[in-house]
Amino acid sequence: MQKKELRKMKKFRFQLLHKWIVENFLPCRICDIGGGKGLLSFLLHNAGFDATVIDPCDQILPDKYKDLYNVKHKIPDTFKIKRLTKEYAIDMAKDYDLLIGLHAHGSNMKILEGAAKYKKDFILLPCCVIDEPIEIKPDIDWLKSLEEYAITLGHKTTRFELNFRGQNIGFYKTDGTFLAKKSR
Repeated sequence: MQKKELRKMKKFRFQLLHKWIVENFLPCRICDIGGGKGLLSFLLHNAGFDATVIDPCDQILPDKYKDLYNVKHKIPDTFKIKRLTKEYAIDMAKDYDLLIGLHAHGSNMKILEGAAKYKKDFILLPCCVIDEPIEIKPDIDWLKSLEEYAITLGHKTTRFELNFRGQNIGFYKTDGTFLAKKSR
């Protein structure tokens, strides 16, 4: 019998990444770079992670969200995301165990550099080349270019894929310290 492929979802990228992180990493100090409104950090906080959003735009956490089963959940008015309203800088990496970049415009290369400098784990799901310090050339694969850059910095990367439409392929590096036992 042929295995039926799951239909790709139109949304839920934060919920899918949250689920993947919880399944593959132990709770630790997370830096959600370019984390926007903070939904991923909220979800990770509820799973026992110490999550902080670093984003130059101060955005408000939504008051509700839907989970992967399409069930609505209200976020308490009293809940506040840890947030640094500034651009990510390489030296910020020293304060966290795991750096996350989901559409972290202008910070993908800095995330890799900070992870190398301070020997930190990272997860990147880069979508496009916006505000990165490189020359954009036609027919260059941004994901592959970032992976190659990570390797030049000494990272051994692993690819992963999430089930949503759009740029759903990422890569990560871990030294194993915060890797969940079932992922080892």
